[in-house]
Amino acid sequence: MELTSIKSEIVTFLKNNILAEGIQISSNTILRDIGIDSYSIVEIVLFIERQYGFVVPDSYLKPENFESVDSISTIVHNYLEKN
Repeated sequence: MELTSIKSEIVTFLKNNILAEGIQISSNTILRDIGIDSYSIVEIVLFIERQYGFVVPDSYLKPENFESVDSISTIVHNYLEKN
């Protein structure tokens, strides 16, 4: 799966399920700056697991991996490429 597709799907998920209406987001937006908290990160992890069919390894659950859509999509893309 292409990295751009993953980014787009994650942004769409955030807009439809987590962010308040009117909040602007791009792939490089710092998520904590737009109100994404630890509860939201859990929702993002669950989305990734459902959408891409793998359990996010504990070693991936680091703050830097969930800083932006860019960082999230990179770990998803890398995992899918390896497996």
